[in-house]
Amino acid sequence: MSDSKKVPSPPPDDFSKTMPNINLPKGGNSSNNDWDKTNYNYPAQPRNDDWGNTVPNYNLNQDEDDFGKTFLPGSQKNTPRSDDWGVTQHNIDLSETDFGGGNQRNYGGSQNEDFGNNYGATTPYFRLPEAERQKYQNLPPTPTEKAAQEQKEQQEKGGIPVWVWVSAGLMSMFFFAVAVLLLVYFFLMSDTGFEATVKGAPPGSNVLVNGAFWGVTSEDGSIKLPTLKAGETKKIEIIHPSYTCEAREIKGVDGVKPEPIIARCSQVAVKQGEDCNNIRLGEFDKAERCYNAALDGLPDPFTPEDLTKALNILIINFDSGKYDIPPIRLAALQKGANFIKKLPPTVVLEVGGHTDSDGSDASNQTLSENRAKAVKDALIKFGVNPSALETKGYGETKPKTTNDTNEGKFYNRRIEYSVLRK
Repeated sequence: MSDSKKVPSPPPDDFSKTMPNINLPKGGNSSNNDWDKTNYNYPAQPRNDDWGNTVPNYNLNQDEDDFGKTFLPGSQKNTPRSDDWGVTQHNIDLSETDFGGGNQRNYGGSQNEDFGNNYGATTPYFRLPEAERQKYQNLPPTPTEKAAQEQKEQQEKGGIPVWVWVSAGLMSMFFFAVAVLLLVYFFLMSDTGFEATVKGAPPGSNVLVNGAFWGVTSEDGSIKLPTLKAGETKKIEIIHPSYTCEAREIKGVDGVKPEPIIARCSQVAVKQGEDCNNIRLGEFDKAERCYNAALDGLPDPFTPEDLTKALNILIINFDSGKYDIPPIRLAALQKGANFIKKLPPTVVLEVGGHTDSDGSDASNQTLSENRAKAVKDALIKFGVNPSALETKGYGETKPKTTNDTNEGKFYNRRIEYSVLRK
């Protein structure tokens, strides 16, 4: 015999409240005693003395063929003890309000819509007291469920997209870095030196500060010398092959901008023994000195032909294949512009570009046109009326001498002025 202690005891004193309602069939056979009326068509039951051996609440599969072989607790003839009723009774018609939703199934002659799929026929559900029922039905959400719900609510409200937050963070970092740099500049670099300015130097001159190269003067002959250390005497030198300039000294104060340094330069004369009628390969500085001397020696007034003869002495040493004017030659073009401006307004000069025979005809033609235009643009910047100048590229079609030697090519790579209209 099994230990009867394994059978759970029903709650005391509330048997009348927990008694299930037996769904009795409305017709059919019945025996003489009342018990048989409430146990309709049950299979044969075990003896009363084997009651404790029955294990309640089996989940029976109704689809199996041997369902009827399962013995249910209780007896057809004798009413079970009240203390075992809730454990052994089967086919209880439970109220629909006490279960969750499910499929409709027929148990004991009544239709119940609240059982789930494959619910076992032998396991009854009991109605909990209302206080207990509320406690288990209203459980607080788990942290994961709470986070998911908050995210869903945020999305429904149309919250700020993630990319907006990322962009805002990057912008904040950028502005923070800028602010730090500005603070470093104002507290560590500001008022730690002074800025000097040089004016009136030949365009394209090299400027040295205490012997160190600092920069090149612009087309108007000026240059700024920033962040010079205060409290020390600075030696300013202006270097140009066709001019001699006095060295100047300056001593500044932190944060105080001194008066501009006005260059004191004089033109270099043609050296003794130099032949301006015979300028050899690479003698660019000599050519400029002879050019300056020829312009200074023009009669007053001078003819357009006199002027073009002097202008053609200058040799502009363009880099191979390029048309950028070397800065060192800007001073010579500035001097020539001052004489062109003295011509009558009816005079028109042609600025012609020429090349040697190296390279293709097409590339030389384009190169000659670009070099002529570069010279015209420089003269206009120095004050020449644009209507007084026209340009033309000749390429390699009008050589001055042979292209068979390097010196011959040197003479053929040239800018040549001529008179178009008087």
